[in-house]
Amino acid sequence: MRFHWLLFLTLFLLTACASPAEEPDFFQATASLPGARLSLAADAPAGFDAATIPNVYFHRKQGEAIWLFAPEAILAAQDDDGSFRAWLRAARAVRFQTDGGDVYWIPQDRDADALGMITEHGLEAWADPVQLAALWTRRGDALRKEQAFDDAIQAYDRALSLNPDQVDAHVGMGAALLAVGRAEEALQHLLLAVAEAPEHYWAQRLLGNAYLHLYRYALAVGPLTHAYLLRPETPDPLIGAALGLGRSGQPEKALLVLDKAAGLVDDPAQQQAIQALREEFTRSKD
Repeated sequence: MRFHWLLFLTLFLLTACASPAEEPDFFQATASLPGARLSLAADAPAGFDAATIPNVYFHRKQGEAIWLFAPEAILAAQDDDGSFRAWLRAARAVRFQTDGGDVYWIPQDRDADALGMITEHGLEAWADPVQLAALWTRRGDALRKEQAFDDAIQAYDRALSLNPDQVDAHVGMGAALLAVGRAEEALQHLLLAVAEAPEHYWAQRLLGNAYLHLYRYALAVGPLTHAYLLRPETPDPLIGAALGLGRSGQPEKALLVLDKAAGLVDDPAQQQAIQALREEFTRSKD
């Protein structure tokens, strides 16, 4: 019995004295990554050299990737006209949020796979969530162009989990869902996108297409007409608007829109589609 008590006491003491696991530190996690480490702050972490903005420009000209420790207050003090922050955006700098302040990774190549770097090295916890959502949206766009629609949908889903208001992620998700025949789900994303950004051409055009896919012809006319008005040099949406008008009981208006579209499009396939719709709506008018 005495042995059991001693064993219990030993285990209790070991548990009580054990120190909690330390949270990973951003600067330790990135210490082995290549690139010039510069600081706009005098009290930068180990490994960062004090620098001024001209020094940052110099290292960038040398073709180096840069890790810049630049807490917001110090960055604002050095960049009173905002031009350096604009330069950071143009260079597609990735912002990380740490206990010590903001750290920017300025890649050697502005088209570098920033998302790959973040995920490969486990830096998601520190990445600015809004910017990370934008990177996932770009990944989704690239996958969608490759017609890897299921992977694109997953990428857009990651983006929206980080920033539910990311309009381009909703638009991309809508396009990918339409491509795999999930028009009802696409519609919900596109409605959110146009509510947030009514002048977004692709959001309006895809919304109209989603309504056409769902045979809600009357509802398709508005967004497709809006899309055309946003980009009158691109007359394609007029054909969809005419389809919506004709199949929602307005063949006369549909024929007028088709006449306008016929004078604007050059593509033989589109001209053929216009002629087929003309024949359909002429019959329904009679």
